[in-house]
Amino acid sequence: MKIETVTCKGVSECNEDAVIINDNISVYGVADGASSIIPFFTQENETGGYIASNIVKNYYESIQYCNSFLDDFAKINMQLQTKMKEYHIDTSKKEQLWGTALALVKISPNRIDFIQTGDCMIFAVYDSGFVRVLTRAQTEFLEGVAINKWKELIDKGIHKQRDLREGVEDVLISIRQRSNTFAGYGVLNGENDAVEFTEFRKINRNGLKHLVMVTDGLFLPKEWVSEHDCYWEAMIRKIFSKGLQAYANDLIELEATDPECVRYPRFKMSDDKSGVWITF
Repeated sequence: MKIETVTCKGVSECNEDAVIINDNISVYGVADGASSIIPFFTQENETGGYIASNIVKNYYESIQYCNSFLDDFAKINMQLQTKMKEYHIDTSKKEQLWGTALALVKISPNRIDFIQTGDCMIFAVYDSGFVRVLTRAQTEFLEGVAINKWKELIDKGIHKQRDLREGVEDVLISIRQRSNTFAGYGVLNGENDAVEFTEFRKINRNGLKHLVMVTDGLFLPKEWVSEHDCYWEAMIRKIFSKGLQAYANDLIELEATDPECVRYPRFKMSDDKSGVWITF
């Protein structure tokens, strides 16, 4: 089994992504921390999103066995809740919560167990080349509303990222209020019901050649994918043709050509980027 990983900091103060590797229990994945809307930093200049994703990383890289992803997530969620209370975060207010999206797999001789929350993605690729999308980006529809408003502001002549961000801030706040609700998306953020909004399943390993897990920072700009092409397949093809590190580097170079986020509408010039590519 061959494993390739990448993690790159975006424009934020610290890398809120994390790569998770535990060969002893065959658990692998990525986490994408989400900081509170109300700014928070520790004395070490760590954000809530950094703390959240690294709680997951530290948990899975230290345990000796993994019997149930759901049981693990319940423990991690409680750790996150406890950590927020240590910093006197009002956990009754969603805008103050820290959280993390996740995509994890556990590899067994005959099957793959996986669990996901937020907009991290998992793909299975078979000997035939068929790309099987195992997860969905749970925030895609909600963030699409904000991106459409972003485009409307561009059409009105607003071409500075800071001004565009301010223009959609109300939409982003409303999205955060929908965390772990039926009208929103799942995220591990210390809320009592957070684990109930994860998605988990298992597949067999018949013909399985690759597993790929990515945070949303590695998503291709939609403008780069033909409307006649499958978006996820196009992204996987580019990753396979270049390798994770070169693919991430190309994205970073592309983003640098559009610092105001006008040509490729997005919420920040460059998001944190993390991925794990496993080849059997």
